[in-house]
Amino acid sequence: MIYLLLLLSQSDIQNIKYIGNREYIPNLVETINKAQHTIYIVMYSAGYYPTHPEGPDRKVYGAMFDAVKRGVKVKVILDASDWNPNNTRKNEITANYLKEGGVEVYWDPPEITTHSKIVIVDTLLCIVGSTNWTYYAFAHNNESSLLIESRTLAERLTQFFTDLLRVSTEELPINLGKAQ
Repeated sequence: MIYLLLLLSQSDIQNIKYIGNREYIPNLVETINKAQHTIYIVMYSAGYYPTHPEGPDRKVYGAMFDAVKRGVKVKVILDASDWNPNNTRKNEITANYLKEGGVEVYWDPPEITTHSKIVIVDTLLCIVGSTNWTYYAFAHNNESSLLIESRTLAERLTQFFTDLLRVSTEELPINLGKAQ
């Protein structure tokens, strides 16, 4: 967090907006809807809940699918944990759903926990904070995130994304076996 604050103090911030708790989804969807070229996402935990078609996750994933249909390149890196199989299973279900909608999904190396929650749109708009893409984060938890318009920050975060993508895989790199 201190690194982020130092970076922000030296960057070309055009706009910064606090999006906590239930403000997150409407701002995220609006940001995704603005995308013209790229959406890069790094997410520790992402849930898809097929028995709840009106759930908050569907608004986010629907906006991502619409972006793909507009020709936007949408790439997501999810955490693949060799110590937290329940989170990885949840991410795997979400990954399969996202792939059906044309989203490119990648897995970080299982020996490293990628705990980031980052969205980068068109190397300009960034959302960073504590919000995982899970039902409780979207609907119940106290979460804090920032929506930042800054080319400099977006370029730095895109470099982070690109570096992580280089060591990520398209196939889940661990065998989860049966659910416990």
